[in-house]
Amino acid sequence: MPSSSSRKQWLTTLALTIATATTTTTAFCPVSSHHTHRPPSTPLLLSDAAESFPSDSSNDPVFDVQSSPYEPTESENLVASILSNIPEDDSSSAARGPAINISRETRSDINEALLRLESLNPTDDRPSDSPLMNGVWSLRYAGGYDEDWALPSPTRQLALFLYSGGYSPGLFALRLAGSLPKGLVETGELEIAISREQPRIEAKIDVTLLGGASNSVIVTARLDSVSDVRLTETYESATVLDQSIDLPQALQYSRDLYVTYLDEEILVVRDGSGVPEILVRKQ
Repeated sequence: MPSSSSRKQWLTTLALTIATATTTTTAFCPVSSHHTHRPPSTPLLLSDAAESFPSDSSNDPVFDVQSSPYEPTESENLVASILSNIPEDDSSSAARGPAINISRETRSDINEALLRLESLNPTDDRPSDSPLMNGVWSLRYAGGYDEDWALPSPTRQLALFLYSGGYSPGLFALRLAGSLPKGLVETGELEIAISREQPRIEAKIDVTLLGGASNSVIVTARLDSVSDVRLTETYESATVLDQSIDLPQALQYSRDLYVTYLDEEILVVRDGSGVPEILVRKQ
């Protein structure tokens, strides 16, 4: 008959053996369906990873991303070249509009750059119907005519007006604003708005009268699409200081315009005689 101490030692050994067997069996048994577990195919989410591995900013990897310098397109370079040749508006002029005191050499440089720019027209399929036409524009350049050979004549401007099919509404508004007494009014900048509804063109110059009252000079015109690139511009009305002006029948004219370049920022048109006008969209 074993002694009491031997029996205790045997019982202790038996208990350890049973506990070891139970632990080993549980480790190799399949997990019960009652346990919540992540399927092996389920990817570890970033939120889970953040909880499992808290971020230590001192140990986070740092990536040095090198961005290549922006390379302007050919058309952007040409536009920059053209605008750099056009002097800023003269704030002392009767009405601030396109620069007119440009040398013959500068005009030649502008014309050469324009020809190259027009060959890159991104809307050459049908620019006359493009919604990019709509918006508020600033008339930056009007080619005009070379007058070096001409003698001063009060009728010359009228002759050019009729010969070319007329000034643009913007230039006509400038002429009207320039005829106001310079000591009584101060004129602002010319804006040309092109909208979807007729009359599509509104050339407007804000005017401040002596004493601070505000008014404006406005010329409106229809703009109709004739072909893929050709538009017809027809005067409708002119208003100076709230006084509507009835244009003589001879001046109620239409002129053809050809859209030679149009994008989100620049509009170039030429009249029937090929004289270019450059408009820059106002932000």
